[in-house]
This record gives sequence, structure tokens and C-alpha cells, in this order.
Amino acid sequence: MISSGAWTLFRANALCLMRRLRPVARTSPVLALLALLAPAALIVGLAWAGWRGAATMAASSDDASTAVVLTVGVVFAIVGFNVQHVSSADRSLDAQIRAAPLSRLGLFLSTVGIPFTICCLVVSILSLAFFMPLIYAVWAPPYTLIHLVLFEGAIFYAAGAVGEVLKRVTRRQPAALLALPPLVLAWVASGLATGGGAWPGVARPLGHAVLNTTIESALRLTCGLLLLLLAGVSVWISVAAFLDFPEQQTFSHVGRKLRVPGSRFGVVSSVALKRIGRNRSVQRHTLFVAFVAGTLSCLTCALLPGVAQIALGSILLLAALSVAVVPLATYGANRDSSWFWRSAPVSFATYVLGMVGAGFCAGILVVVVPTATATLPFLWAGRGPPEPGVVVVVGVTLLVATGAGFLVPCSLENASEQVLSYAALGASLAGVFAAGAWIAPRLTVLGIPELLIVAGLTLIVAGLVVAAAFLREHERRKA
Repeated sequence: MISSGAWTLFRANALCLMRRLRPVARTSPVLALLALLAPAALIVGLAWAGWRGAATMAASSDDASTAVVLTVGVVFAIVGFNVQHVSSADRSLDAQIRAAPLSRLGLFLSTVGIPFTICCLVVSILSLAFFMPLIYAVWAPPYTLIHLVLFEGAIFYAAGAVGEVLKRVTRRQPAALLALPPLVLAWVASGLATGGGAWPGVARPLGHAVLNTTIESALRLTCGLLLLLLAGVSVWISVAAFLDFPEQQTFSHVGRKLRVPGSRFGVVSSVALKRIGRNRSVQRHTLFVAFVAGTLSCLTCALLPGVAQIALGSILLLAALSVAVVPLATYGANRDSSWFWRSAPVSFATYVLGMVGAGFCAGILVVVVPTATATLPFLWAGRGPPEPGVVVVVGVTLLVATGAGFLVPCSLENASEQVLSYAALGASLAGVFAAGAWIAPRLTVLGIPELLIVAGLTLIVAGLVVAAAFLREHERRKA
């Protein structure tokens, strides 16, 4: 009964979402075609990148194999944490549906659980596209891919459980902390069972199996990964099944008394920026991402000092992708106030440019805190600041996220919309960086300075984002 009701409600939400996206496909068939081709292009691009890097990774050491698996775990943990922590099981529903006789578990599975699982499957497929050439290059056993998927799913659900626990703790439900010790015990037990130790746990034998450096027991590795997966899924479901949905005040008083600029562009940007910045979910999510980035930086400085500079860039990129939900949701969070801006003495171009500026500025503001917490441990250890190229990539990521938020709008409480928005962001980033990797060497051969090339490509991306915003808002008003 629970699964039937959950699936029915999820199907209804999915149909409503598809109906909102249908006018965009009718009015912009080219955009719809690109959206369909983008996932296939992303898979092909990952497979090509994996094939090019297979020889380098195959010749790496045992510590490097463990680092590769831990990096995959960190990526899946951050994605799962973001999707679970920002989404809400009850606020994205109509009041009439919330009043229906649905169980807490059924409501959670229909609004968060099923989209969460679909997101896990999509990210796992992308991961397999990257690792399959490596598995083939090192002649690893085919069942290694199954072990890798089990590890990714276990980390994804465990991170989702941690995100749900932290969200409930900040909403005055400290009993949710009781769900964390089983996750730690499952990690330690799986590591001891597979011979990897308490740290880095099952990641060490799995890394050996992926790079085929050491013959590992397939049965022991399967049992350890299944134990970790079952623990993550059980805790993830138990938190939602046994605890009521917490209530919270949506907006805080931070920035309420800040004065609005006199220009019309400044009014649109500041109002949208204040609304997304005062949201408690955004504030809590930014602090948690900053905490995770700082923790990863401290562990890297202590355990892997040889790859500190590369690790800093990776942590900053992961932090940027984690907080990219803010520029993604800036336009969607202000959809309910569109009637106000239509009646206000603000032109169409001013409104669109103001919303683009608000989304990009919101992304810059929220990425500053994780950047500071990630950089300070490296500076304390005597390492240098992040390279300028990493800063440019982070800025371009936030700019593309702003444009993807216009193409596929999402809210801060709807997990299904967030999954689609992140898919659009991933496809857009793949297209932007692939085009940049193809154009930049050809312009360098012509003698054009690198700084000028980067500035020109960034301006082109900004122009495409503004064009996408104008197109989306024009279609919405015409509909």
C-alpha cells in the first residue's frame, strides 16, 4: 500500500513537471533536441576522458588507487547530500495532498525517495561510462563494475541519511543523531571484513580491484559492500519513517533592513537576492558545505600532502557544484512573484538582466564561505592559494548554473526539479568545457594571449546565459 501510494504521488508530480516543461519543447524545438542529446554527449565525453586517462591511472601506485575510489566516494557523497539536504518532503506539495491520509514514509518516498534513487542511478551510469575503459585497460574482472556500483550506492544513500539527520537536528530534532553511529559502525565493519581496516575502509581493497593491482576476494568484497549499502538504505528510510517532518520558519531576518538601490535593475537584483539569501535552507546548506569542504581539506593536508594543490582545486570545484543549487533555484524561487514584476514599472529587459545578476551574485556569495574553509587548512600547512584557472572554472560553473536555472527552473524544496536542473547543468558544463577545450588551442596557435582567450570565452558564456534567460522568460510570458 505504501509503495503503491508513493508511486502514484510521484507519477502525479512527474506529470505536472512534464506539463510545465512541454511549452518550452513546443516553442524551442532546438533547445529540446539539445536537452535530449546532452546526456548522450555527456556519456560519450566521460568515456573518452576515461579512455585517455586509463593508461595513466593503470600505472599509478596502490595509494593512488585508494585515492581514486575515495574521490568517487566524495563526489557521490556530495551529490547525495545536496539532493537530500535541500529537498523537502512536504513543502513542495499542495495543501490538499498534504491533508490526504498518507504515511510519513509514503510521502517521503514519493517526493524525495524516488527522485533521489533516480539521481543515484543516473550518476552511477555516468561513473560507469568513465570507469569502463579503465577496467578494460587493466584487465580487471567484469564483476568489479558491480562492486563499484554497490560502493557508489552505499555512499550515496549514507550521505543522504547524513543530510536528512543534519536537517532535522537544525530543526530541533536531536533524536535524529542516533542514526549516525550505525553508519560509522557499518563503515568500520565493512573495512575490517574486507581487509581495508577502519580507515580508509573498503575503499582500499576496492581500489586494488579497480586497478587490478592486487587479487582481492570477490566474496568478502561483495559482503562488505552489501553491508555498507544495507546500512545506508536502512538508516535513510528509518529517519523518515520514525520521525515527524520538522516545521521551520522559511525566512530569517538576515538582511531584512538592507536598503534597496535606486535603479530599477538594482531593485530587481536586490529583491531576488535578499529573498534567496534569507531562506534558511540556503543558509544551512551553505554552512554544511563549508564544514564538509573544511573537513576534506584538513584530511588531505594530514593524509595526502603530496597531492595538496590538486586536491584543493578538486575540493573547490566540488564545493561550487554543491552550492550551485542556489543560482539554479534563484529564478525558480521567484516564479510566484512574477505577477508583481509584470505590474511594476520595470521593463522586460531590466527584469531578465536583474534576475541573471541576482542568480550569479547569489552563487558568488554562497561559494565564498566554502572556499575560505577549504583554503585555510592549505595556507596553514604552507601551501599556496588556489590557482587562477580553478577560480575561473568556479566562476564559469556558477554562471552556467544561472543559465541552467532559467532553462529548467527548480525550487529549493522539490527534489524532482532539482534533479532535472542539475542534469541540465551537467550537460551545459560538458558542452561549455568541451567547446573551450577545442577552441582554446587553435586560438593559442594564432598567437592570441591566454588571458584574452579566457576573457573572450567567458564573455561568450555570459552572452549565452543572458540569451537563454531572455528566451525562457519570453516563452513563459507568451504562454
